[in-house]
Amino acid sequence: MAAARPWSASRGAGIQVLHVVGPRSGLEVSLPAAGPPYVALPYVDRMDVAYAAADFALCRSGAMTCAELTAVGLPAAYVPLPHGNGEQRLNALPIVRAGGGLMVSDADLSPEWIRDMLVPIMLDPDLVAAMSQSAADMGARESDEWLAAEVLDVMETQR
Repeated sequence: MAAARPWSASRGAGIQVLHVVGPRSGLEVSLPAAGPPYVALPYVDRMDVAYAAADFALCRSGAMTCAELTAVGLPAAYVPLPHGNGEQRLNALPIVRAGGGLMVSDADLSPEWIRDMLVPIMLDPDLVAAMSQSAADMGARESDEWLAAEVLDVMETQR
């Protein structure tokens, strides 16, 4: 992803940011004290809390990320990894097509893209709410219960 101060556009628009940089990223963020909160963390062990606090996500599009975001109805700008066989793009595509997110290539993600494309969306509460509903409509909130019932059925059959 672009490293050239992508956070300046969001802070300038008054948007609070929680940036999970990864424990091995080496990214150090230094910001002026003034402005909305921008918190950079190497790791978050309570994603449920992070998701609950968020209105929108900017993230990769691994299968679990897509499943989690739709389960909680969190719209996102998905940035598929640029390598592999394109599976991350395919993971996010149905969500994007349903209106629950948007997709940007790794090469196109830039501070300008954030400023020109993402910030206007994030500043439109009606659009974010509609995207959130579309994401939620794609989610499977009861998957854990369905899986548990299937496992119990198999166990009962095996007896």
